[in-house]
Amino acid sequence: MTEELATPVNRPETLLPPKVEKASATNAIAERARKRRLRERNLVVGTQVALVIALLAGMYALNATSGNLVMPRPDDVLRRSIQMWSDGTMIRALGESLTVLGLGFLLSATTGIAVGVLLGGFRFVGRVLDPFVNAMNSTPGAAFIPLIIVWFGLYSEAKIVVVWNAAVFPILINTAAGISNANKDLVEMGRAFGAKRATLFWNVMVPDALPSILSGLRIGAAISTVGTVIAELTMAQSGLGGLLASAGNRFQMDKYFAVVIVLMVLGTLLTALLRYAETRFARWRVSLSDNR
Repeated sequence: MTEELATPVNRPETLLPPKVEKASATNAIAERARKRRLRERNLVVGTQVALVIALLAGMYALNATSGNLVMPRPDDVLRRSIQMWSDGTMIRALGESLTVLGLGFLLSATTGIAVGVLLGGFRFVGRVLDPFVNAMNSTPGAAFIPLIIVWFGLYSEAKIVVVWNAAVFPILINTAAGISNANKDLVEMGRAFGAKRATLFWNVMVPDALPSILSGLRIGAAISTVGTVIAELTMAQSGLGGLLASAGNRFQMDKYFAVVIVLMVLGTLLTALLRYAETRFARWRVSLSDNR
């Protein structure tokens, strides 16, 4: 009997507690998702690199068949870019353009958000002003340039107004839409707890509309870059737009493409920065919705 008790009993393999099994399954799913995102990211980056290589090869091929007047060689564009950055030409032009772009975008963001909040938060005001906003938004911005020149002249003030006119309406419309489409459940909950209209407006509707507002700011930033170049081309030529006009008039295509690349990088950086902010606020809204 003693020997039987001393003999180890063959027991089945110990089972993990349900919570541990669930955590292990969750970790496995998360790891698979992480690997899938990594593969997707690598595929995207690889495709982008391949497109850049194909673009450069196309530039070389077009230059070989049609000459520098049609398409400059990428290495010529690189040399011209280094020269313009070294002698300060590009830095001065970029500073002038950033001044117009920054002030114009700041003005459009301030007025667009303010008027958008007014239109989205007050239904009567929105219904009254909606046709006028749509009429102004559907009118090409170039149609206002002669009037802007008459009112503000040809220099920085007029350029800032051109940028403002180009960017304000996407910001305004997105802000108004975000405010008017704020989460009805949150609004009703606030009313049920006796919140005043002003409290609901600033603490519920405006925070819930932040992703829409940031989306409008992202679109407005891209349009502001275009508006800056248009203003510098049509008025007193300065900044990056002035360099474009000067290079185009002299058929200096390597210089022309060097400026175009700077404009592309500038627009991409602004859009990426605002898209990152938009994504962060969108995550905040989703987490708030999940916790509710």
